[in-house]
Amino acid sequence: MTESLAEQAVSIRLLAHAGISDVAALGLRNRADLEQTGPARPESAYTEAAQRQRLESKLEECERGVRRYWTIHVGDDLAGDIELNRIDRGTWQTANVGYLVDASFRGRGVATAALRLVMRESFEDLHLHRLDAGALTTNRASQRVLEKAGFRRIGLLERHFYIAGSWRDHYWYEMLGPDREPAVA
Repeated sequence: MTESLAEQAVSIRLLAHAGISDVAALGLRNRADLEQTGPARPESAYTEAAQRQRLESKLEECERGVRRYWTIHVGDDLAGDIELNRIDRGTWQTANVGYLVDASFRGRGVATAALRLVMRESFEDLHLHRLDAGALTTNRASQRVLEKAGFRRIGLLERHFYIAGSWRDHYWYEMLGPDREPAVA
């Protein structure tokens, strides 16, 4: 299988304190999309200071090993972010994947390429066993990203999240990595 142009140009980089301002600006630029796909936030959450604080909190979770957070780049341009949430080591060896691609980079395979890079890191370097992800039943673009990356739809979570004023259904997806014995904690 040959890589698409997007896959050749896409890279992921672990978030560092130095990149927080750029990622905060990404969130602010894509506010309308975040409001349609994520939990309600107060108006005060959409300031650069609040976004910086949110990202600092995520970096603390990365240091504790319960999250891994990358920025997505196309060449040198910041194109989005992607993260592993709720990393559970124990007997589960699992994590949940979430991502955002800037509106100016959508529809070009960027999210799928970034997700494949995270899958490789998750299974080869982090030795996770399973990744899961949810997508609103109305978010066909996100469903396509997951399916193109090889995730399998395993069910429907009814009224899973309260988003944009109502409880919304999500399709649930999974990707299994290689079977290996969990590391002893």
